[in-house]
Amino acid sequence: MLEGLLVLTRLRDLLRARPALTLAEAAALMGLPASAVEPMLQTWVRKGKVAVSGASCGGGCSGCASDDCRVYRWQETPVRAVIPLRVV
Repeated sequence: MLEGLLVLTRLRDLLRARPALTLAEAAALMGLPASAVEPMLQTWVRKGKVAVSGASCGGGCSGCASDDCRVYRWQETPVRAVIPLRVV
């Protein structure tokens, strides 16, 4: 379990240090297969700490696999739905 937390922390630090990373870039920087890094990225996405978007190229050329076109960005403020509270 501790190993998993250390790897998640390492991924967090990589995402904080760069404006954006693809799955392939994150996997290469961590020295792990993309199949191991993707679930870790999804953990941060579920927690609202990482935003996922398509590549800025728009994908018109079909020059990359769809997984490679996703860009991951760290967000200091979690993305969560806001439910207004009524003050009585």
